[in-house]
Amino acid sequence: MSAPVTPPTDKQAAKRDEILNAAWEIFAKEGFGRTSMDQIHACVGGSKRTLYKHFPNKEELFEAMIERISGRVIKALKPRSATESMEATLFRMGVDYLTVLLSEDGLALYRAMTSEAQHFPELSRDFFENGPEAATKSLAQFLALQQSKGSLPDIDPETAAELFLGAVRGNLHLSAVLAGRSHSPEVIHNKVSDAVRAFLKD
Repeated sequence: MSAPVTPPTDKQAAKRDEILNAAWEIFAKEGFGRTSMDQIHACVGGSKRTLYKHFPNKEELFEAMIERISGRVIKALKPRSATESMEATLFRMGVDYLTVLLSEDGLALYRAMTSEAQHFPELSRDFFENGPEAATKSLAQFLALQQSKGSLPDIDPETAAELFLGAVRGNLHLSAVLAGRSHSPEVIHNKVSDAVRAFLKD
């Protein structure tokens, strides 16, 4: 029988977050391939032993960043209230989802993965499975439930989820990634509102 896993203390969790935040600044600036544990240690300070106790290598550190940001995306695509209308739920999901994608962390992760995918295929696969693929599956569960209630046409839920998320992202995400454009909450809300209306149109 294996021993129970001891949850981290508040101090340990705070140190872990400190390391992640410092490392992410370097990853976002230098890219994964050019970042070293020595650079991260120099930024964080303290002992190397503490750094390596939390993260034995930069791969595990980067994977933790993927999990952190992907977790925000998945949380955005979870229904919060059983009494909320489908239209209101999709609008809230879409706004939260797009807000995460357009955040500094979201954009930096996307840029890092697209630039490093060829050289680090395992990391890019991890990003896809825990990010875009998991987001689609999460939304698909909600859409499948709506189909069972007769609220949506009987089409493949994952295909429907892909269509909705694609409409939400539109060119806003690409313009932020490629052209460095920022988008106000009002623009995000209008984009998602249009996507919801188009998605629910008979």
